[in-house]
Amino acid sequence: MQKHTDRDIIRRLAAQLAVLAQQPVQQEKIALWTALNDLKPRRPMVWITEIPWGEFEDQVDALRPVCADKRCREIERAFRRKLFVAANLPCDEVVENVFHVGITVRGADFGPVIDEQRIEQGASPIQSHHYEPVIRDFSDIESIQLPRVEYDAEATARNLAFHEELFGDILSVRPAGVRAHFFTAWDQIVRWTGVTEALIDLVERPDYIHALMRRYTDAFLSRMDQFTQLDLLDDPRPAPRVGSGGAGYTADLPQADAVPGCWRPIDQWGGATPQIFSEVSPAMHDEFALRYEIEVMARCGLNYYGCCEPLHRKMEILDKVPRLRKISISPWCDVAETVAGATRPYVFSHKPSPAILAEDRFNGDRAEQDIRDRLARSQGMPCEFIMKDVSTVRGDVARVIDWCRRVYELVCA
Repeated sequence: MQKHTDRDIIRRLAAQLAVLAQQPVQQEKIALWTALNDLKPRRPMVWITEIPWGEFEDQVDALRPVCADKRCREIERAFRRKLFVAANLPCDEVVENVFHVGITVRGADFGPVIDEQRIEQGASPIQSHHYEPVIRDFSDIESIQLPRVEYDAEATARNLAFHEELFGDILSVRPAGVRAHFFTAWDQIVRWTGVTEALIDLVERPDYIHALMRRYTDAFLSRMDQFTQLDLLDDPRPAPRVGSGGAGYTADLPQADAVPGCWRPIDQWGGATPQIFSEVSPAMHDEFALRYEIEVMARCGLNYYGCCEPLHRKMEILDKVPRLRKISISPWCDVAETVAGATRPYVFSHKPSPAILAEDRFNGDRAEQDIRDRLARSQGMPCEFIMKDVSTVRGDVARVIDWCRRVYELVCA
């Protein structure tokens, strides 16, 4: 029997995705996401992301990669996972007849090299991190450089040609520029300063923290300007994911006066998150995070805020964010208090605790009740349920399937 080549394998999987993309359900899902993000929800949306595929990749034939070439193997993995979700996980992930290839840019980083130690978690993509400070004082802040972005047209063309030759007659292969601007300043800064050190400095050296945030914000804004000037911003459609939540399809973007090919941040999604500020007071959150984050979000057409930090006691300050549309409702967030503090409708991007998938035995009834409780406490706010940060399912893919089935049946009832 003739052995299939890497190209044969990729093309077969691409053909399966192309068939799925033509199904009417894909457009139905896009319409549902659009309605949700336009604050006219037809029902809550469901999606599971960040699955620990490595725990069962070798146990499930449909997920097991067989390509020899490393580059093909990465594409194969992505295709197999997309097909597995479509076949086994009832949720609102969209399959489109397009494969986006990221453009190649140089000089978009900010300078300092992170010094970290990691603790591997077996087959899980989640790792424990410890950061040794590389920025310790005012004199070190200058090591944060203003980016000097350069577009590598030749490398981008080579990459596109590789994918075009492989399956471009099956799936539409398109270059993907910058589609959104998610400002995660504190995620980055604590990698340079150390987490404990930064939190202590909020109290002991506030001027130093302000100088640090000013420098990083200026660097990020400079990069946004350069992306715009170099025409590296892209059509905000499609929007497969926004911030730490679900899909960003919306009728409100791009702006009515947008010129295709000359996209602006105001035509795109923006957002921010300071995850380590979970226990920081609203006043300090406002002073050391939000005032800088707003400089980025003010440029964007719609905004998503938050990730793992609970925001229920900070709704008053979030009212300052221009065009804020979606808010992360983490496992530690008091949903009812969030509703009480909201001055207008938002999409509540619920993040059920992934710990329920990691217990000795999966309790599907308890998982389903958690969703029921979240819906009740949301008091009519538009909702999406995003299961993410799943570090382990104890090697049992059935747990993921069961969670999706239960939640999807609940929201579609």
